[in-house]
Amino acid sequence: DNLTWIKGSHNFKLGSDTNLIQVRSKKSQIFELNFGGIFDFGALTPEDISLPSAFAGVAVPGLTAVQAYGLGAPSVFIQGIGNSNRPFNNPTEGFFLQDSWKVTPRLTLNYGVRYDIEFSPTFKPGTSMNAAAEPALRVMEGIPRDTNNWAPRFALAWNPGGDGKTVIRAGYGFFYDHPLLAIAFNSTTADGALSSQLISGPGTPTRAPGPAGLNAGSIFQGVLNADPLMGYLPDQQRFDATYADSLFTNQDFISRGFPIGLLPFTLPVARNFVFAYAQQGNLTIERELGRDYKITATYSYAHGVHLNRPRDVNTPDPTLLMSNLRNALAAGLSFSNPLTVVAPTANVAPTAGTCGVAVVAPQALGALVGCPAPLAALNGQFVSTAAVFNFFRPSGPNPSFAGPGAAGYPALEQLAQIAGYPAGPGAPIPWSSVDQQESSGNSSYNAFTLAVSKRFSDNFEFLSSWTYSHTIDDSTDLQTLLQPQDNRNPKAERSSSSFDQRHRWVTSAVFLSPFKRSDSGWYRKFLADFTVAPIIELSSGRPYSVLTGTDFNFDLGANTDRPSVASSGGVTSPYLPSKYHFLPPTVCDSQISLGPASLSPPGGCTGNLGRNTFIRPWFTETDLRISRRFYPSERWNIEFIADGFNMFNRFNVGDVNPLCDPTNPSACLAGQPTAALDPRQFQLALKINW
Repeated sequence: DNLTWIKGSHNFKLGSDTNLIQVRSKKSQIFELNFGGIFDFGALTPEDISLPSAFAGVAVPGLTAVQAYGLGAPSVFIQGIGNSNRPFNNPTEGFFLQDSWKVTPRLTLNYGVRYDIEFSPTFKPGTSMNAAAEPALRVMEGIPRDTNNWAPRFALAWNPGGDGKTVIRAGYGFFYDHPLLAIAFNSTTADGALSSQLISGPGTPTRAPGPAGLNAGSIFQGVLNADPLMGYLPDQQRFDATYADSLFTNQDFISRGFPIGLLPFTLPVARNFVFAYAQQGNLTIERELGRDYKITATYSYAHGVHLNRPRDVNTPDPTLLMSNLRNALAAGLSFSNPLTVVAPTANVAPTAGTCGVAVVAPQALGALVGCPAPLAALNGQFVSTAAVFNFFRPSGPNPSFAGPGAAGYPALEQLAQIAGYPAGPGAPIPWSSVDQQESSGNSSYNAFTLAVSKRFSDNFEFLSSWTYSHTIDDSTDLQTLLQPQDNRNPKAERSSSSFDQRHRWVTSAVFLSPFKRSDSGWYRKFLADFTVAPIIELSSGRPYSVLTGTDFNFDLGANTDRPSVASSGGVTSPYLPSKYHFLPPTVCDSQISLGPASLSPPGGCTGNLGRNTFIRPWFTETDLRISRRFYPSERWNIEFIADGFNMFNRFNVGDVNPLCDPTNPSACLAGQPTAALDPRQFQLALKINW
């Protein structure tokens, strides 16, 4: 409610705003995020499907994502398992104080302040392991309270000439955001315990028992030789999400000694999360241009601060992955993917041209010994099972390999320390990716608008406006698909926003027939009571990123990998300017040479192509309304309305293909239109007025 007090030239207002937002449902699952199971398909190399790179000297081509689907070889499987029914309340309070001061008849000032607070939901960890892991990684379930959200505002309206023909308006203020409650909900429904998000990587379908067969290929093909406690449903190619005694909930796979190569991921919130706010300002000059016409020029500014964005704070270390693969190849162990390296069970003797391996821990860690002269520098280097050390994530080793109850976890930490791998924060972390929501994003918006309008007179009005704007940010939304390409360097994502639109021109008008039904003459009667209203819009396209569709940087996801570009070589897309030559990613923290067995392209790298580099095609549309009223009596009338949309039936591109696989020229189709906006359409209506 509001209170108003008028005193002299001041108009004071005081108000409050109270809301109770409730998330409630009687369904067994409130939000079924991935609970039905999701398969992702990406491009595959011959080695990914256990084929040699050449037959009889003829190179074997790789597979596109569509071909991989036809083969039944997914790259990732994700499924939510457990109970997502997490009801909660979110009370909010807001208070404001404002004064409108009429300083002179020509000048009015508005100034005030608003304070907002939300008693945002927080949740207790579901298990003792979560209770130790969350503070160790500085994350939490729910949204932390933010109590300093003070928002000052100031504005003015000035008539400099005193004749009312010119008006200058300006304003500036802070405006706090209401964080999406999906952030809080996801943080507890995907906690990796009471409700977990299981992720399985690529692999050859196999009936091998236990963890060896727990890959996306086996799950998709329905051949998984599953432990009964998995609750696997082969005819549905997924797991029973509500299985009461599932291995995948409450970290039971750890307490029961069931090793899982890819731990569940989680979607927590950073403990230092604060509410986003925008600094918004504008300056408008409006001038009368003779009778009924005016021109308006406006500059608008908005600066987003503490925008929330997703970032994996527990991403694999690509340098360690590649060096581990190099060591495995130096020992004669046959691997083509650093994620699949497995250390030997017993000692391996050196042979001509290869190192030997002295086992430190069977199928976990070994040391290279007896390396010949070309490889002598590798003596003492380690080769390990990548999954045992959770792919060298900052959280340390995978506790599911520590034996029942994780009693042997200190031994895994000691092995990591011996090898120089991340040993973790001191507590077993039962997750792979930790896709936290953090408030580290920023944005800026600058726009100039010029508008000319005519108010309604002489049976005619119109408005024509043109806006030039540019929006820049380093994140756009909370979705995990919009993580940075390199989670260790999110600032590299700064670019034009996904919704940036440089130019937009819109003209609309309304024409009323000057004739009345009472006029004499048949043509006046025929043209009487018509209304014609056209709208014309011309706007530039919005940006998009070119993606490889392949996990080149080894973060176990292919949704954000971008290629590199050069002035020559590589592959090109027939739908993009020929100056863009796409190459495999070339930006590496540390280039690891694999010798004669070097990966082509090199792994663990990111692309140098920026985010949102390319622009979709322009949009043009002309809409038209024609209507006429008939008056059966003085008390009521009938209006017949005909609306036409996209009258010239222009092909407007709705979306384009973002994919370019730099290793497969035929799969580089970035920029190809894949969706169209509405064609020409007509709509008829009848309206009765009385």
